[in-house]
Amino acid sequence: MILYGGRLSPFVMRPLLVSRAKGSEVPLAQFEGGIKCPQYLALCPTGKMPLLVDGDLALPESQVIADYLDAALPGPSLLPADEKEAARVRLIIRLADVYMVPQLGALFRGRENPAGVPDALKGMGEALGYIEHYRRADDAFAVGPAFTQADAALIPLFFFLDALDGPMPTKALIAERPGLAAWWARAKASPLGAQAVAEQAEGLMQMMAARNG
Repeated sequence: MILYGGRLSPFVMRPLLVSRAKGSEVPLAQFEGGIKCPQYLALCPTGKMPLLVDGDLALPESQVIADYLDAALPGPSLLPADEKEAARVRLIIRLADVYMVPQLGALFRGRENPAGVPDALKGMGEALGYIEHYRRADDAFAVGPAFTQADAALIPLFFFLDALDGPMPTKALIAERPGLAAWWARAKASPLGAQAVAEQAEGLMQMMAARNG
């Protein structure tokens, strides 16, 4: 197996976290020629990352890859055995993808287009509220007492809410929701979370240095 993409991307970090939580480490590589070259597009016509290559299987889309790795790799399942709890995991992932991700993109672009920041902050607050609504405040992890695919999805997204804070009050959006704030404090202090945050931070520094250079 090879996972193509950069660690800064929350969509790459999600399946990488899944593999680590399973007790494995799927090798991460950059595709020679980049994700828009003909060879990559032949495997992934959308021209996006991540892409998992496992033998003759070329699998795009972050959550699809996460599901595949959870099923294919040895180790504990990252979906609860209880059907209702498994549904909550899937719901929180869906809420993050549908409501958090678009606002995160708008916030990231806000450095060049500040006019869109107020609406993006409002939308992000609503997205976090949706996730908070479907969590139990006493859950140690995103859902329940153990690391699940929901944690793998949320940790790389919440990294950016910390990283963008300053010009934009993104940390305050988390602090306003005590359950999520407590989860995030635990998540980024955990071995899996701390490693992901450190790798994304390094990737962000490299990206900014390349832009400024």
